[in-house]
Amino acid sequence: MHDLLKSTSPGMRFLTAIFNLIMANLFFMVTCIPIITIGPALTSLYKITFEILDGEEVFLLSDYFGTFFKTFKRSFITWVPMLLLSLIMSYSVFLVWAGLEGTSFWMMIPPLLVLFILFSVGAYAFPLLSQCYDPLKVILKDSLLLAVAHLPTTIFIFIVHAGLAGMLIAFDAVSVTLLSIMVFMGFALTALLCSVFLRKIFLPYLPKEEDEEE
Repeated sequence: MHDLLKSTSPGMRFLTAIFNLIMANLFFMVTCIPIITIGPALTSLYKITFEILDGEEVFLLSDYFGTFFKTFKRSFITWVPMLLLSLIMSYSVFLVWAGLEGTSFWMMIPPLLVLFILFSVGAYAFPLLSQCYDPLKVILKDSLLLAVAHLPTTIFIFIVHAGLAGMLIAFDAVSVTLLSIMVFMGFALTALLCSVFLRKIFLPYLPKEEDEEE
């Protein structure tokens, strides 16, 4: 029992990680409430999930909110244009779907493609913002290049998010259960799952600890 309660024991590390995910999920939902702050909230959430995967000690309040305020400007500038353009493209898809017949599907392809590109860039940009301090132009350019270079991972991340959104919208019974899980720790778990793949992609490009010390 004494070994189990040691902070370095596998059982204790697992319980600590679960607690960190639950609390990070709560922080994320609270900081997402204004909608326009979802970008900084995503960046902060990925900061926590990367620390968990790296086996680092997580200081929840300082790490989450420190990242939130430190990267707020860059994350905000990244998120708001993406949000506005996504709303415009989504409305365009809705208009085509609701108002046209026959060849209307082909008219939906351009806005759907733009939506996928926006999602792909965002899927890499916010995690990158949590890990490095390159200029925003560099972050966005690298995000697009990484999304294309690692297209299978990009598609997987898209399917995960699209699948969750679809289940929340389409099925009443499943939606209630899934929504309960998301409120409990689902957003953090989704970010953790994506971080497993993103961490491997980012690793060759991020500065090593020895370089930071120098």
